[in-house]
Amino acid sequence: MIDIPKWHHFMKPLLEVLKENGEMPRQEAIDAVVDKVGLSEEQLSVLNEGNGKSKARGRVGWASSYLRVAGALDGPRRGYFALGKNAEMLLNLNRNITQADLKQIPEYLEHQKRKAERRLLINEDIENDDLNDDTPQDLIDRGIKRLRSQLIDDLLEQVKTISPASFESLILQVLAQMGYGGGDAKRIQGVPRGPDGGIDGTIDEDKLGLDQIYIQAKRYSDNSVGRPTVQSFLGAMTGGGCKKGVFVTSSTFTSEAKKFAQGLTDVRLVLIDGVDLAKLMIEHCVGVQVKETIQVARLDQDFFSGDD
Repeated sequence: MIDIPKWHHFMKPLLEVLKENGEMPRQEAIDAVVDKVGLSEEQLSVLNEGNGKSKARGRVGWASSYLRVAGALDGPRRGYFALGKNAEMLLNLNRNITQADLKQIPEYLEHQKRKAERRLLINEDIENDDLNDDTPQDLIDRGIKRLRSQLIDDLLEQVKTISPASFESLILQVLAQMGYGGGDAKRIQGVPRGPDGGIDGTIDEDKLGLDQIYIQAKRYSDNSVGRPTVQSFLGAMTGGGCKKGVFVTSSTFTSEAKKFAQGLTDVRLVLIDGVDLAKLMIEHCVGVQVKETIQVARLDQDFFSGDD
């Protein structure tokens, strides 16, 4: 997992950048903080699950929001940052700034009091607003990951109960939804069931059918697929003159099977285990459906930037 500084770790660098440069456009200030902290391209490439934007840059944005509440950051004009009257007090701490430090500032405490009063007026539950290491976006992402993990478990439980023939049909549907055969179901063919090592289906790699992919599907509840079974399928592939194959199981592959497939040079053999299959089903909407969409609105900083 790629480590990214938490939101509160960006407060001090943001104030330092503004002290060094004075009033700055919002995006330039965020870029300067990214450079000052020394974030790598790998860290910047990590995206939020909820909105697909940079997680690190988003955390700088959350840091600016809480500094503004505390009177340590101002918006002198649309789309610009500048130091607020309480900035020097926080900078004089000469250490990382935490949310606990913000709670010592009257402006921050007054803001929290007003927020609590508004919630009481609309009968909204008063929750703990302490972010600690997490921003609200982090909490949304965590919830999405938990829901996704549960869906993967539910899919695997269902897949392991269907018949082997239905499992083979499922694999062909997933590959079609991924675009193989140009997404044309007519180019997906199941084959008569045979002994282990045979093929369970073929699919054209493109609309013209210039290349074929052999498919093997093993619906297991618990057993792992070992190297001998994978080797047997490889023999069926090469015997049919096919150089590309996909072996899918509802369970797992042994480490020996994975190493064998990865070591092949003249042919390509992709192994897809149960978890990867469930992820593909979710991504391509096979066996799942969107039950509800929750819209989360946030302030559009670009709208107020003053740019045409």
